[in-house]
Amino acid sequence: MKRKLTVFVLLALLLTLLVLPAQAEEGLYYVTDEADILTDEEDMELETLLQGISEEHNIGVYLVAVDDYTDYGDGSVYEVTYGLYHEYTMGKGEERNGIMLLLSMEQRDFATFVYGADAEYAFSDYALQQLEEEFLPYFADNDWYEGFRAYATTCDEYLTKAEEGKPVEEGDGMIYLIVIGASFLIALIVVSILKAGMKNVRAGQEAKAYITRELNLTQRSDQFTHTTRTERKIEKSDSDSKAHSGGGGHGRSGKF
Repeated sequence: MKRKLTVFVLLALLLTLLVLPAQAEEGLYYVTDEADILTDEEDMELETLLQGISEEHNIGVYLVAVDDYTDYGDGSVYEVTYGLYHEYTMGKGEERNGIMLLLSMEQRDFATFVYGADAEYAFSDYALQQLEEEFLPYFADNDWYEGFRAYATTCDEYLTKAEEGKPVEEGDGMIYLIVIGASFLIALIVVSILKAGMKNVRAGQEAKAYITRELNLTQRSDQFTHTTRTERKIEKSDSDSKAHSGGGGHGRSGKF
């Protein structure tokens, strides 16, 4: 009996040793918060979100926040970003497709790095500029969690469009403006027609009132003076970001 118990304990220890490395490898792989700007709950929620997006599209989507990027390598924040990407073998599949966003809190610098043919198809330089507009306003307001969520969900959207053969391209903005302009023009025409109809009705009513001597010449008006409105505005960050190539891929960097 004692011999059987000893064997059981040894097997249990062996299983523990086999499981622990797997857990360590998975860990918080998609979110690395060395700057400690997220709560544990936020960290885990983002980890789950990014893992789901990465597995669905087979393209890794990563977040890294550090205190000072210069502690992790030489060169610019972009060079350090792609250095970390390769050092930790990030990416999905044989080509290691992925996108990484790094924040360096001390300098308020950020960089994105895109690697792999499929990832680069989804995230052109124009797409990265549009992506910045989604998360930078939150970072300017020090709202890290919502900024990271905006990054994650927008990456998911762009990857879906790329899979449908419709990656985010520069022409998309022009089409959007045309649609808005056409809608505004149609609305203006409708309002003009309705306004003209109201004028005719009013003229008829006033003529009738004049004939029946019921027209009241005393003008009455309720003058609107002002209203009080309170709202929270997230200012758009003037990051002055710029494009980069290197490390086998491309990306952008700037301030937040």
